Amino acid sequence: MRAIEVDGLFNVRANATDSPWLLRSGAPESLSDAGENALSALRVSVIVDLREPAETGAVSHRIRVASVPVYGAEPPATGSLEAIYEGLLRTRGRALTAAVGAIADAEGAALVHCTAGKDRTGLVVALARLAAGVSEEDVIADYVRSGPEVRPVREEHAERIAVSVDARERAEVLRLHLESPPEAIAHALAVVREQGGAEVYLREHGLAPDRLAALRRKEGASA
Repeated sequence: MRAIEVDGLFNVRANATDSPWLLRSGAPESLSDAGENALSALRVSVIVDLREPAETGAVSHRIRVASVPVYGAEPPATGSLEAIYEGLLRTRGRALTAAVGAIADAEGAALVHCTAGKDRTGLVVALARLAAGVSEEDVIADYVRSGPEVRPVREEHAERIAVSVDARERAEVLRLHLESPPEAIAHALAVVREQGGAEVYLREHGLAPDRLAALRRKEGASA
């Protein structure tokens, strides 16, 4: 995944700079007209929003939005990245798979986001790319790039949460909200492997073979 500039977005990457099939970012509420035009030029046909309804703001752009709430509840403010990722993979497989399905169905490219574009986005993008044939090494290398992009935007929010917890929990809270360490996504990938790999995981949670084939075609076309 390559870093790209889109006005009004942060933590933005695409699998290719010319004709991508997959983009990822933080929340798009500040997306400008110029940013929307840039996404249209990249043939983004759907924005896959992984947030809960209470997290979303007003939409001013004209790109179709597919809402797929991943948590099904208020997002956790505390806890370890590893435990949260594993919990989502073990209990929210249908939601994660629905998000991957929305990517597969996109006529052009899909932009996937949550709030920071780090955790929920990280899992959905990982599953989609693995199913498309991308290596775990590439998935991990992409994931770790989010932390430095997220910190300047989300640090104040993270600090407000951190002051409300025990001093022993402070580092873990800041890690949850601001960091994307390789061991966190590696743990998630191990959980996926334990369940047969990304393709088996997605099939068992409802993704049809033609949509898996669509992901592979998209990756092959942009390689």
